[in-house]
Amino acid sequence: MKNIKEVTTALILSSTLAFAGVDAHWDYEKHGPEHWGEFNKICKEGKEQSPINIETENTIQLDQGYSVEIHDDHDSICNIVDNGHAIKITPVDGGYIKLHGKEYKLNQFHFHGMSEHTVDGRRYNAVAHFVHLAKDGMVAVVAVMFEVGEKNEALQNILDNAGKSIHINPKDLMPEDVNHYYHYKGSFTTPPCTEQVQWYILKDTASISQEQLQELRKYYKNNERPVQAINGRKIEAK
Repeated sequence: MKNIKEVTTALILSSTLAFAGVDAHWDYEKHGPEHWGEFNKICKEGKEQSPINIETENTIQLDQGYSVEIHDDHDSICNIVDNGHAIKITPVDGGYIKLHGKEYKLNQFHFHGMSEHTVDGRRYNAVAHFVHLAKDGMVAVVAVMFEVGEKNEALQNILDNAGKSIHINPKDLMPEDVNHYYHYKGSFTTPPCTEQVQWYILKDTASISQEQLQELRKYYKNNERPVQAINGRKIEAK
């Protein structure tokens, strides 16, 4: 069985190939989520798949061993690309989060035109997934939900520079409160749907203007996977 480091490398490679037009394989339309099991069996057969609907009344108190420290306040040159599935931003030298005393480096972050996770059945206007990778290949993702409101200057900088490399501080895209969140163990929300991913969904939200939301959705309006079965997993809250 491939370990998570190998499949993470495969995920990055497949995204690169899709962007290059070599092999689109899966998508959100003709070969959408209902067909992903044809490409990777775990997408259909896995028992810890993401995203999920978070039922707040059924959450439990966070095990402090899973508290996360977010240190993504780090300005870096970032490459902005349309990888065929989402607008993806890759920092040359990103920040990190700390979990179990171990550092997970920010590998990339990307956007979905609507949130993939839902909270009490509510789907938010948009979401950014900050994907962090440890040296041993383990993955942790911080999800930032967006609600329509004031213009987001950091997001506008990204929208204005698709296909370019610019200075970005990921912290500028995050809400003020990053210390309260939901946590559970899940998977990538795209093929290969690899499990053993630690998910952190921030409770506080970031702002996006209606105009920015429309601009973001010009790229991808329906690039979100439907919620998956919880299968008895514990959803923690802090």
